[in-house]
Amino acid sequence: MSKQADKIPTNIITGFLGVGKTTAIQQLLKQKPADETWGILVNEFGQVGIDGSLLSAFSDSLTDQTERIIVKEIPGGCLCCVAGLPMKMGLNMLISKAKPDRILIEPTGLGHLQQVIKDLSGEFYCDVLALNATICLVDPAHLNDAKYVDNNHFQDQISLADVLVANKTEQLESEDKHRFMDFAAQLSPAKQSVLWTHHGEISIDTLALPLDHQRRSQHLSAHLKHSHAHNQHEKKPLALDSDPRFERNHGDGQGLFSYGWVFNQQQVFNLMALATLLEPLEVVRLKAVIKTEQGCFAINSVNGECDFMPISELDASKIEIISMIELPWQKLEEALCDSLIFEL
Repeated sequence: MSKQADKIPTNIITGFLGVGKTTAIQQLLKQKPADETWGILVNEFGQVGIDGSLLSAFSDSLTDQTERIIVKEIPGGCLCCVAGLPMKMGLNMLISKAKPDRILIEPTGLGHLQQVIKDLSGEFYCDVLALNATICLVDPAHLNDAKYVDNNHFQDQISLADVLVANKTEQLESEDKHRFMDFAAQLSPAKQSVLWTHHGEISIDTLALPLDHQRRSQHLSAHLKHSHAHNQHEKKPLALDSDPRFERNHGDGQGLFSYGWVFNQQQVFNLMALATLLEPLEVVRLKAVIKTEQGCFAINSVNGECDFMPISELDASKIEIISMIELPWQKLEEALCDSLIFEL
């Protein structure tokens, strides 16, 4: 058996905040061969870590696959920050615990993708991982929005991607597709594959496409003068007395603010009251997994569109909000507590 065959096939699933990376991984997990074990490494900008809970809950829903899908979460910043230690520690634990047949890595939508790829293909992992195509999801509706297309992280994700995927296309018009295809056609070097999909539906065959080392080298050469300022996402205490019902978290960095709450296992929300509170919020992203009197739900809100999806049982409710401005978090916290109806 060749040395390459001994390595673990590994893909990075990237894209800007709210583009549907976690949903895409869920769709790929549905296609996982039953006899394979997959490891999922998730990195989030916020401190609470919702995506890991979503993926774990999703894996629990797949019959007889719970032990075949291992999720490791690294909240609160970029995988490659602090000399790459968070990624190395998380990845090493994932490899030793899961002994996976394949690894999928979901960096934060504001991570330094170039450095992540460099670390994964460097000497520390070159004999362990077979780094395949980097898959970047894009919301075509954002291609006319300067706050996205002018963002350095967005540009790096597009440039470094081997596969470009237009996601969230179910309500877009044909002219949106033409605009996206024109955008993709102008990229140089050309992508190995350009896809138009919805709900993160990507074929498992896409994972076998190779990483384009020439593209990575060209990108690095073009950015030699671009400093890699990590601007670590700092965790800061919120000045308020502790509450036995929950733990609060706060962080900021790269021009964004995150606010998170982890409620203890006894806390149950009124679904309608919570929906009434969360749906009008104008934030960059809102994610949650919650226990309610009507069951457990995952909440995902991007650009004012709030979706509620039933999920399996939870240990605890988690809510995370990411905003471009500081929020009146004390009032928000009080309103969240007012949405609690009883303790189990």
